[in-house]
Amino acid sequence: MSEPEVFMLIAVALGLCFVNWRTGILLCVLIGFLQDPMRKIVPSEPVYLTALVGGAMTVTFLGAQFHNVRLSFKPIHAWNNSMRTPITLFIGLVLIQSVAGFIRTGSVVVAIIGILAYLSPMPAILLGYQFGRTQRDVTKLITLYVFIGIILMSGVYLSHAGLDWRILKQVGEGLVIYDPKLGKILLFSGFLRTPETAAWHGATVACFIVLLSLTVNRKVSFKLGAGAFVLFVLGALVLTGRRKFLVEFILFLAIYMVFLLWFSKTIRSAMLSKAVLLFGGLVIVASTVYLYVSPEEYEQQVRPYYERGVNVQSEASGRLSDLTINSFQYVIERNGILGSGAGTGSQGSQYFRQEDDIVGGAAEGGLGKALAELGVPGLVLILWLSIAVARYLWSIVRFIKYTKDLNPELGKLIFGLMAFLITNGMVYLIAHQVYGDPFVLILLGLFLGFVIGTPKMHVAGQAAKGQIPVRPIGAVPVNILQTMPPARALGESQFASDK
Repeated sequence: MSEPEVFMLIAVALGLCFVNWRTGILLCVLIGFLQDPMRKIVPSEPVYLTALVGGAMTVTFLGAQFHNVRLSFKPIHAWNNSMRTPITLFIGLVLIQSVAGFIRTGSVVVAIIGILAYLSPMPAILLGYQFGRTQRDVTKLITLYVFIGIILMSGVYLSHAGLDWRILKQVGEGLVIYDPKLGKILLFSGFLRTPETAAWHGATVACFIVLLSLTVNRKVSFKLGAGAFVLFVLGALVLTGRRKFLVEFILFLAIYMVFLLWFSKTIRSAMLSKAVLLFGGLVIVASTVYLYVSPEEYEQQVRPYYERGVNVQSEASGRLSDLTINSFQYVIERNGILGSGAGTGSQGSQYFRQEDDIVGGAAEGGLGKALAELGVPGLVLILWLSIAVARYLWSIVRFIKYTKDLNPELGKLIFGLMAFLITNGMVYLIAHQVYGDPFVLILLGLFLGFVIGTPKMHVAGQAAKGQIPVRPIGAVPVNILQTMPPARALGESQFASDK
């Protein structure tokens, strides 16, 4: 495929994103997946294709504003204002540090990468908040993501099978790991750009298959099929060699079940029975494949990846401490109290700066990378913002728990998205590389926007049933959140029993 053909397809997609912003968000998911294989088949593997989804999201954002969609944090802060101050300060600091990154490297692109690495989830949050009118809207986007993700993850198996297709190769030099016990291990990325990217999407697809199987009313065959697809995706994830994303899937399951058991009285028994059915089917399929289907030669080829994945549990705690608190001293010695500037250590900036490594190897963890780029003030602001987001999510949890007429399916869906976001926050602590990918950041922003919009979705559902009137003022309808009190008011009334 030539670059003129790529530009033509991009122009058509961006036009659709602007004309219909809701369709544009779905197109962003499609573009985010397709930009990786497209980059492989275009000569010279141009770097700009990796940021193509960012352009689509920008055009979608502008299209939404053009069609009078109010994209603002005001309604979000009206429900709970815990994030107002830290978000404002954080945005200001990132902009200042992007200028510092430009001064340090002399590259405008590095400064732009720094801005995107920290602020690209912001417009996605606003679009996700407005996109999620009902549970059905959110489910539609997740279903599209899972469908495309399963198809692209199949490429990992094709890579492992030895197919020498350009579209299955890694971008740049292929990544190889030398394990002291298992020797040389090739890592596979399939249709996606790198093993790291493929592994993140594999874990995400597996999480969302579980989520859909528990939130969408389907027959038993769907539950068993979901278990088979989880097994398929996890098998591909193992072949990528990125073990931390196996941990992500396990953490997701644990956190999700805690949410369901402790915070949702009405769905507790149903959830347990469905979860047992899902994973019972998964175990049956896994046992059948292992005992009766896999030939001995294939088993020997896969065993190093399996053993490497099993060993991750014993190494996780040491890696967590080495890449967080234990690394801070070395990061500050290398980059100073105020940091080296936004973008100087972000994924992709290596193509546009003269120095091979500015921030140092100790900044591999997410907090270490933020400390290296934004300095101690940036790290403090990130911690403050994390606490503010946690407080906001807690208000959503309480809303789901104490709203008697809330749709149980909506509660299950939102709890699953919360578990997914919390899990990614934990993974970010030990590895920031994949979180420099614009597509990953946009997806996380959309999912956070869906969670934040839970009260709005609930009230919209009540209004659709005629239980809450939505009165127009002239030609402009009243924002539906005006029909319900903010979280702090609910804390004094509806949540009084929780004190």
